[in-house]
Formats: sequence, structure tokens, C-alpha cells
Amino acid sequence: MDDISYFKKILGERGVVQDEEKLDDANTDWMRKYKGSSKLMLQPRTTEEVSQILKYCNSRCLAVVPQGGNTGLVGGSVPVFDEVIINVGSMNNILSFDKVSGILVCEAGCILENLISFLDNQGFIMPLDLGAKGSCQIGGNVSTNAGGLRLIRYGSLHGSVLGLEAVLANGTVLDMLASLRKDNTGYDLKHLFIGKLTLNSFLIGYCLKEQVQILNE
Repeated sequence: MDDISYFKKILGERGVVQDEEKLDDANTDWMRKYKGSSKLMLQPRTTEEVSQILKYCNSRCLAVVPQGGNTGLVGGSVPVFDEVIINVGSMNNILSFDKVSGILVCEAGCILENLISFLDNQGFIMPLDLGAKGSCQIGGNVSTNAGGLRLIRYGSLHGSVLGLEAVLANGTVLDMLASLRKDNTGYDLKHLFIGKLTLNSFLIGYCLKEQVQILNE
């Protein structure tokens, strides 16, 4: 079985993109400054699919590049050469929201503006806001520790992210989706992943603490 057939077995036909027009967009960064030459983009929908992809690519020595909304300005989300693009845009579900604790759990492909709108309707404020909110995804925001317009008031994502789920390059899944505001049971490993541009790992899920929205009457 060749590589393409294996990926189609895991993801189905829709999850394996070889269309030249779609690949051209995925290979080019937002500034049109950097361009790769990848011939393949994968679109997983679950953590297990990401794990299987990375485990296989690791065993076959296939280089990969993670991609979300592709709104970065430094070319970090596009291939350098012909790496396999793994786009997490299909993993865009809000898994849960607790109005008592103000804790939101979501997947990496959630568009920031959708999260902001969801929380606005619940009477809460997303502690992150960016000019690219209409297309950037929370996975890229966390992996780059994006600051945004509300940084001074609410702090960086190191303080807003309570937990996360990551898949290492060999396919190992690290489940650190704890919702505790204080956890002294061991090393706080999530900080090794926030702001590290997903070095040697893929960030999949997030547990975020939100701020109560106070309306002036």
C-alpha cells in the first residue's frame, strides 16, 4: 500500500487533498512572501486520525507541517519544501462550556471569531481578540502565543489556557485537558507547547478560562 492509499484509508477521499488550486493556497502564506511545493494536504477530524497520520509519517520519515487558518506573517504554517500539510480546520467543534466556572473546551480548528461570538451570547468575553479573527484558528493562536488587542487587560495565553491536548511526532497523545485553575500534581507541561509553534507536536484541543462580561446600564 502506498502513502496516498494509506491516508485515504484513514481519512477517506475527502480528507486527502491533491487538487492543485487548493494546494496552491495552502502552500502560500498570507503575505504571499513564502511558498512551498507540497503535493498533499491531509484534513483529519479527530485526535486519533492525527495520531495515526503522525505515527505513519514518523515511521516513513515523511516531513509534515501543521496548518490552521494560515494567517501568520512569518511563513510558519506553509511548507519549506514539499512537506505533507496537515490542516486541522475540520476539527472545529466547541466541546463544552461551563457558565459557572467560565471554562471553554474546544478543538484546534475553531475560528477565533466564532468563539468570540459564542461567548458573547453567553455573557462572557474571550480573552483574545485579533484583526485576523475571521480566519485565524485557536490552534495557531495558542501555538504562537498570540497577544492581540486584549493582552494588557487579560494577559497572555499562558494564563488563559488551563489545559491542552497534543499529539507528538511519533503519534503519542498527551491528554492535558485539565480544567483545574490550580494543579500541583506534577509538571505543568502545557507551557512547553504554548508559543512554541507546535515544535515536534500538534496541538489538538484546548481548555480556556473566560472573563465575565460586565455591561454598563
